[in-house]
This record gives sequence, C-alpha cells and structure tokens, in this order.
Amino acid sequence: MSSNIVPFFNDNNHFKKQRRINKIPEIQSYHGSNGTLTWDEAVDLFLQAKRTETASPRTVDFEKENLNSYRKMMLEQGIEPQVEGLSVDVLRKHFVAYMVDEKKYALNTINNRIKTIKRFFSFLHKEGWIQSNPAANLKIRSGQRPVIYSFTEEQVLGLLAQPDQSTFTGFRDYCMLYLMLDTGLRLGEVLTLKVNQVDLKQCYLIGVLGKSKRPRDVPFCDDVRKVLIKYLKVRGEIPNPTLFVSLDGLPMTGRTFQETLKEYGERAGIKGVRVSPHTLRHTFAKMYILNGGDPYSLQEILGHTTQDMVKIYVNLWKPEKKIQHQKASPIRNLNRKG
Repeated sequence: MSSNIVPFFNDNNHFKKQRRINKIPEIQSYHGSNGTLTWDEAVDLFLQAKRTETASPRTVDFEKENLNSYRKMMLEQGIEPQVEGLSVDVLRKHFVAYMVDEKKYALNTINNRIKTIKRFFSFLHKEGWIQSNPAANLKIRSGQRPVIYSFTEEQVLGLLAQPDQSTFTGFRDYCMLYLMLDTGLRLGEVLTLKVNQVDLKQCYLIGVLGKSKRPRDVPFCDDVRKVLIKYLKVRGEIPNPTLFVSLDGLPMTGRTFQETLKEYGERAGIKGVRVSPHTLRHTFAKMYILNGGDPYSLQEILGHTTQDMVKIYVNLWKPEKKIQHQKASPIRNLNRKG
C-alpha cells in the first residue's frame, strides 16, 4: 500500500482509500519571524548542546558569559547580533578589534571570547542551522601569555600550617589542601568525590569526572593516604556518600572552601599570588614537573585532553627554568665528569 494513502472504513464497513492532501501543513519552526534563527534561539541551542557534552556547569556558564559579552559589544556599536549574513571581516572589526582597541581586554580574555565564538558558529554550521561559518577563518591573537603564578614551597608550608587540626573542620580543610596539592584536582572535582572513590590500598581516586566527562583514575602518595585514613575515621559513618562534608554532614560548598582558603592565605601572609583553588592546581603542576614528572603523565592526571595547558604550565616559569638548566646542563655535567 502506498505511503501516501490513508485507509479508513465507511459506514458499511467497506474498505475505501483516501489520498492525503498534497499540501504540507505549516510546521512550527525554531526560527524567528523572518525565517532565520534569532541570536537568542541560537545561543539557547548551543548551550543546550553544551549541557549534554559536559558535566561542568562552570563550562556552560563560561560559554554563556562570553556569548553575552559578544552580544553586549555588538549592541554598543549599534549592531543587532545575528547568526546569518555575517562575514569574518565584521567579526574582526566589530568583535576582535573592538575588544583590543576599545575594551582594552587582556590577551587571555580576548582569546577566550574568540574561542567561544568559533565554537558557537562551528556548532551552528555543523548542525545545519546556518549555511556558512563566518568564524572559520577567525584567528586567536598571538602575544606574550600572562604568567601563571603559583605558590612557593615556603608559601605552601605556610598555608598547610593554618588549619586547626584539633577540630573536624580544620582537619578536613587540611586534608583537602593536602589532596589538592598532591593531585592537582579542580575544586569541583574534589567536592564531588564520594567515599567509595577512595582506593586506600592502591592509593588512587577512582573515576574522577572532570570537564572532559572522561573518568580518570588519579594517584596520590602514601603521605596523603595516611591523612585520608585519619580523616575517614573522624568523618565517621554518615548517610551522605560525599567525601568532604560539613559539621552537619552535608556536602561542602565551593564558596565555603574558597572563602576559608582566602582566610588561610591572609593568616599565612601570602602576597603576590592569588590564593585560590586553581592556584593549588598550578602549584601541583609546577612542582610535579620540577620534581621530575613528565608532561604526558601530568596531562593524564590533570584531565586535559591536549598538551596545550600543560605547555603553559611547563614553559612559563623562568626562574625554575634556570634551576632545571643548572641540573641538566650538558656542559656542566661533562665538566663534572672530566
């Protein structure tokens, strides 16, 4: 039976055929009144897709913030943001150049905005929402990357000396600091850890889920193992499976830890570097490399999908480069053997 034939029975139960109406009825579209995708609709589609790709709300918020910034800059110039009919020249003049000349944004901020716009238009093009990708040839700006500052060994020791280990909250904070400095975990990854992810026998955190949504097993040293054993004892058996909890047995919040860490930094007299969870991550990466770790295992531990961020960690420490060169200098070592 042809697919364009709709069968039915008449009153005498005789089978008849009826052809469907040839005109296709109007189907509700995701497009604006002029038949093209509006800016807000496009952003909504992109962010929905992002939410299915990542377990990190912060990643989605990051993309949303950059797109909102783009929209605001266009409106400041009297341009209604759109997704069709754009050219790369418009993006260069009214987006990139505007950030450089008018907004005076830092290089890192500019490049983050550019990367989001490239991902945004690439998504719309690949999904068939726009005919061409205006950002395909848009390049990120080159220049001196900002130095990623990290804690010195003295500052790390000063920070670890601040929590009051005679209290539950103080020892919990100490344990979190110890773990983050030995694994480079993001704060969000630490806060979502469950007790059953801690393998004390093998010294691994099992199935840590980061931005890439690719679970990874992260090792920790025996010193951290001893601290974790003590913490689990003082934590006790509670219904909540989350590893790090409050006095009420509820999961720790990011804001609470960030504010506490900032207070510890002030008490330790740390200056010249931002006292934040991400600085702990940078510090781990720096010390890992300087203590003989290789960048490939560092990439796996940190949960990066490429070596790009690892290269930043490795390449920007000028004073440490000098120390490493002194250790590994071919001529210096030849003269020692001579």
